[in-house]
Amino acid sequence: MHIFKYCKIYTRVAIAATALVCITLPAWTSPNAASKFDWEATNGWIVSAKDSLSVVADGDTYAWNTAVKPADTWSLSADINITDMKNGIGASRLVFGDSTRKPLIIISVEHHITGISLITVKLRDQLFLNTVGGGRPGGDSSYHATISRNGNSIRVKVYGNKGLEFVEDTPKIDEALLNSIAVFGVGSSGGSIEFSNITFQSPVEKPGHYRVLADSAMDDLLRNYWTGGPDEGYIIPTYGGYHGAASSPMPKGSMWERSQMLFAMDTYYQATGDPLAKRRIAAEWSDIKKTFTKEELVAAGSIVHPACDDCGWDSMVYLVIYKDLGDPYALEVAKGLIDNAFKRWLNDDFGGGMRYDNRKMKSLCQAAEILCALQIWKATGDKTFHDRAMNCYNWVESHLLRPDGIYWCDYGWTSDGPELADRPNDIFEGGSVSFFGGNMGMAVVHAYLYRITGDEKYLRRAIRTAEGIFQKETRDGIYLNDRDAWSNGTFAGYWVRDVLSLPGIDAKHKDILLKTADAIYKNARTPYGYYGGCWNGPADGPDSPWSVRGFKPQQITTSTSTANMIMGAALAEKVQR
Repeated sequence: MHIFKYCKIYTRVAIAATALVCITLPAWTSPNAASKFDWEATNGWIVSAKDSLSVVADGDTYAWNTAVKPADTWSLSADINITDMKNGIGASRLVFGDSTRKPLIIISVEHHITGISLITVKLRDQLFLNTVGGGRPGGDSSYHATISRNGNSIRVKVYGNKGLEFVEDTPKIDEALLNSIAVFGVGSSGGSIEFSNITFQSPVEKPGHYRVLADSAMDDLLRNYWTGGPDEGYIIPTYGGYHGAASSPMPKGSMWERSQMLFAMDTYYQATGDPLAKRRIAAEWSDIKKTFTKEELVAAGSIVHPACDDCGWDSMVYLVIYKDLGDPYALEVAKGLIDNAFKRWLNDDFGGGMRYDNRKMKSLCQAAEILCALQIWKATGDKTFHDRAMNCYNWVESHLLRPDGIYWCDYGWTSDGPELADRPNDIFEGGSVSFFGGNMGMAVVHAYLYRITGDEKYLRRAIRTAEGIFQKETRDGIYLNDRDAWSNGTFAGYWVRDVLSLPGIDAKHKDILLKTADAIYKNARTPYGYYGGCWNGPADGPDSPWSVRGFKPQQITTSTSTANMIMGAALAEKVQR
């Protein structure tokens, strides 16, 4: 049976050369540690260094690993770099064989001089799955491949450095053949190939239900909003949520829209520990540093950060980068942006707190600045950030807190008080007097203050806010995406790490997050892998209040904010497991 699947591909012209294959061997994730001697280096393969193999390949040749034996579940991943081709083709192989080293399953990733990348799966030399993409100048020549046994099929995931994205399960394979796999290896049929970062894990713990949903959601986000490989790629610049930023008022794209994608990527990384996810975060950070100057990254009230919510989201992302990658520059720009936001908008109007923008009104959006300022204080010891954070925190508690435990969203827009205070129950999809994301944010702030001070009043406040959200911002047993479909999911990862782990927190708060993730994946996902703002559906169309208002699932902000709730559920499941 043949399956043909289109995938994105680009072209690169290369000159045929002597076929040299190199393999770099990392630490193994299997119980048995491998060394440079754990390969059968025959048919031209030579151990040339502490952790590399090389071969001159004029035809099919393999190097077999002898350190591990695949069990009934396994996963093999490798970076593949095709530096030259033989007769116009650079052909790499990931192979699984029986105890006699006879190949049973061969996965080929080939780069052709025409710009085509060809991915094939063969069973005992019989073509089983065939994938080919059309070509374009500058095509993929390096790839990251992950091959895993998924029941009685093989899951093949290949990402290229210039945009190839392929994820596919083979049809079912005879179980007896799969169970007869005794070794794995790498190989080539021609071309100069380098394999690196090879990891093999067996057995593999069966992923939980929400991990499966998160994997699928992340594949959707990468397919729709990412270009390039895990080390050279980046989030496609957007403006107003859509591709095409180059012809917009912000040709570099919106920074805060990138941030929403990064929140989902970070929550996914925290939930899965996937090293590829961390590499993508690093690649995106590298692109951000190349795209935006330091002045742009820290400017408050600019086209990049016109309001306090933009400053808050981006400062949060800088601190996420600092947490994940340890880059001191990320902490530096987070400190600069929060400092500039305070200097521009923190004042004594209405008794304190931050303006939303250059107008007089104030907003619950400053919860993001409060959290960032407290984190910066802990990281740097600069107490001015603590003091300004607590100014805003106390103002929110005294001016926006409602009797039901959640918060008014806006203050001072049309009156000297909370907006629409006479309509406290106006909490709906597509419009609300409160703000689900801001309420989550304040619960996270309370939890953070509890952890750094030990003062139980903050614990009580965090639990109070969680209860308020449960009572006021749920419908039909799931969370309600009430105020802002572009950012309501921002705090999902923080919610799991900081709030759901509190002593005394009711298990119902975790349960409703999981149910929300199920509802989103079932009812709010479009056939093309976009995620709508109505978390119980429909994903799009005239019956979706968010789509009617122009918050479309195709926008990066809508999709990633919603998908982050799924990533949060996977993180909650991981904590439980």
